[in-house]
Amino acid sequence: MRRALPLAFATGLALLLSAPVQAEPVVTPVAEVVDSADVRRDGERFRHVGSGYVFPSSLGDMPARKVTIFGPGDVSVNYTVKGGAAGDAWVDLYAYPAGDWTIAETADDIASAITNSFGATPALVPAGMEKRADGLHQGWFDGRIGERSFKTGYYAVRRGEWVLKIRATMPSPPTPEALARTAAAVAAVNLGPLPATR
Repeated sequence: MRRALPLAFATGLALLLSAPVQAEPVVTPVAEVVDSADVRRDGERFRHVGSGYVFPSSLGDMPARKVTIFGPGDVSVNYTVKGGAAGDAWVDLYAYPAGDWTIAETADDIASAITNSFGATPALVPAGMEKRADGLHQGWFDGRIGERSFKTGYYAVRRGEWVLKIRATMPSPPTPEALARTAAAVAAVNLGPLPATR
C-alpha cells in the first residue's frame, strides 16, 4: 500500500498516519542530520536530493525540529515551537516520489488517511490558512486522537515526478496564537516550481 501520510508527531499523541510497509522511518533531530542519498545540508536548510526542493530552517517562527526519511527519496521535515505538545501546533513539510498517481489520486489518498486515522470529518479552511499554488489540492478536517481534538489540513502539489505536501495540525479549538503561528508557517512554504537539480 502506498504511503499517504507518514508518522509526524513524536510526543505521545502519535500523529499520523499510514507509513510505508517497508523499513521503519529514520527520524533524526536537525542538529544531527548528515548528508545522505536523500537529503543534504544547505547551510541551515535541507535540500531534498532527488527533486532539489529546499526545506527551510524555519517556517515563520516554527523552527525545523527533525528530519524523517521514510524510504528512497521520501523525506519530511517537522516544524514546531514547543515540540507539538501542550497545545502547540506543528507543520510537516514533505517531498516524496509521485509514482504513477495523479495529484487528484494522491489528494484522495491523503484525505482518506486523515479521516481513517483521526475519525475526522471535513471542515472549512481556518481563517488565514488559504494558500494558492498551481495544481494545488487541499483539505481541512476536524478529528480526535484519544481525548484530544485537532484541526488538521493538507496542501499538496505535484511537481514533475515529486509530490510536495504541507501537513498542518493544531489543537482544536486553536488559540489565536496557534492559529496565527500556523497560518504564518503555511504561508512561508514554497510550493512553486522545483529548482534545477545539481
